[in-house]
This record gives sequence, structure tokens and C-alpha cells, in this order.
Amino acid sequence: MSVGSIDLKNKPLICVVDDDEMFRDILSSILQHQGYELVVFASASLFLSSNTFSEKKFDLIVTDINMPGASGYDLCRTVRSHFSQDHIPIVMVTGNDAVNEKTIGLDAGADDFIQKPFRNDELLAKVNSLLNIRMQARQQIGRLTKFISPNIADLVIENQNPGAMKLHRAQVTVMFSDLRGFTAFSENAEPEEVLDVLNNYYTVVGNSALKYQATLGHLAGDGIMLFLNDPHPTPNHQDIGLQLALEIRQVLNEQKVNWKSRGYHIDFGLGLAEGYATMGGIGFDRFWQYSVIGPVANFASRMCHYANNGQILVSHRFLERMVNKHLFQTESIGSITLKGIEKTVKAFNVVGEAQEIIQFKAG
Repeated sequence: MSVGSIDLKNKPLICVVDDDEMFRDILSSILQHQGYELVVFASASLFLSSNTFSEKKFDLIVTDINMPGASGYDLCRTVRSHFSQDHIPIVMVTGNDAVNEKTIGLDAGADDFIQKPFRNDELLAKVNSLLNIRMQARQQIGRLTKFISPNIADLVIENQNPGAMKLHRAQVTVMFSDLRGFTAFSENAEPEEVLDVLNNYYTVVGNSALKYQATLGHLAGDGIMLFLNDPHPTPNHQDIGLQLALEIRQVLNEQKVNWKSRGYHIDFGLGLAEGYATMGGIGFDRFWQYSVIGPVANFASRMCHYANNGQILVSHRFLERMVNKHLFQTESIGSITLKGIEKTVKAFNVVGEAQEIIQFKAG
């Protein structure tokens, strides 16, 4: 079944919020007849305290304005505040002064309005249009994420935080990964073999990065840079960065088995650093790249370069900035000298997790 051009194989879920039971039943009947899934609430307060809201299990909201407790305006403002990276359509239903309420509602974040009494086809046309726009935005994000980091694609399409693209300071954890023996391999292998290795390498590292909401800084041959805590906040980003690095080591070790079976002598190293850096869009009017600039990126790169096969290197300072360093097993490799770094660095190899394991929860 479909409504307009909306594919309802995976039916959109609409929240109907109204304190008038008879009107809730009318709205529900119209929307259910067209194949939409519904969750109904007798007030904005009940909706905002529900698991449906906290877990964002909905695609569109139809809400009354004047209700006991929180108003429809309060609902709009709360939804926009909590889900700033995902623009969820909101239709307001009003029986009062439409001009005045539209002004307040638009300021609160509403997308469209229905004036009581209304025609069924008017309601369905507006709901269908807003869901189409949302679906198209998600498709655009899907296309963009094939070329830029998903975190940045969200910002570009949703445009919910335009300031994030401007240069700004942020505290981040930066991780570099590169392959050992890749140059020698690429000089002797066929181009198709080289591309196959790189694509598999990018895929397994990229899938892990997505799981932990890390932002892709750049891909350069066999080098990958990821960072955490920008543009989306990541609490305890140093701890999460280490857990991400451990997962990447695991999937790359699995890749090594495959590479070895094909006669490829390829290994890898990882390095992490944390600190303040300059973030944002870098480029010119026809090409922009979202990246991180500063000593923290250089330091992570140098640590990665120093790492032996399969090592994950961090500094003593990195460990001290962690909230849960006791959850990781590390071994000192002594003081090392890094290219371009004046002072020696107390470095540690991350062996693995302790018995108690961090449970990462995506925001």
C-alpha cells in the first residue's frame, strides 16, 4: 500500500497528540485508513515522557496546540532541541486565530498547519508532502555518505547546525591507521589487487567508525584519519577512541589472514592522540573538506608511524586524560622520539581490554 509516492512497505509511524478524544479518533481513522502506523497520546506531556519520544520511534507528529500541561509549542521546541540533527516534520492543528498561532508555531519549529474544520485530503496531502521531503533528505544523505563522512552529510542535508561547518576549536580524539608493507606490495601487484586490498581495508575500518560515530577526516592511500567528539559530542571520547581502535585491530587482524593466504605481506599500525584542534570546512568555493588541523593530528600521525605491526600506541598524557583507563591493559614501550616532536614521549601499547568492558551506547 502507498500514500502518494510514499512507500509503505516500512510504514512511517505518526504520533497523534491531542487532548480531545473524539478528534484523536477522527485523525487516527483518517491516517490509519491510508496505511500509516500510529501512536496516540492524550497530551504533549505524555508524549514527551514516553519511550516513543526518548527512543525517537516516529517519523512525523500531528499535534494540537492548546492542551493541559505542555502545549503544542512546547512539544515543538522540545523535539527540535532533542533531535537537532534529524528534522522530524510537525503538523499543528488549530481552531483559533490561524495567523497568530502560525507565527508562534513557526517560531517554535512547526512545519505546517491544519485549520479546524479541515478536509481529509488537505491533511493527507500535507502529511504525505512532509514525509516525502523527509524521505528525500534521507536518500540525499545516503548518496552523500558515499563521498563524505556520514556525520558531515547529516549537517549538510539537515542544516541544523550551520555553525559547525565554520572553523572552530574543539577537543577531540584523533586516530590514524596505515598499512605496513603496502608500498612494496603496490609496486609489485596488479592495480586491481591494490584496489581490492584498499577497498576491503576502507570497508572494515569504515564500518567500525560508523558504529562508534567517528568522523572520517580523510583517506590518503593506505592512511585513514578518524576523530571523535566533533561535530557530534562523544562523552569520554578518549575511552571510546581506544575501544574503536581495539575493534579496528581485530577486524584488520582478520584481514591479515586473508592477505597472507594470497601471498600479501601487509600489516598495520594505529596511533591515537587527544587535545584541542581547529575544526571545520577547509577548501575553496567549489570544494570543501571537513577536517581537523593542529598538533593533535600531527601527534596521532607520528604515533601511528612509530607503531610496530598490530600495535596501538598512545602517550602517557592520553592515558591520564581518560576516564576509565583501568578498563584497558597497556604496556610501556619507554620514551620514544617522534619526527617533528621536540620532547621525548612516554608511549604505551594498548594490549586489550580488562575484564570489565566498556559498553558503548550510540547517542
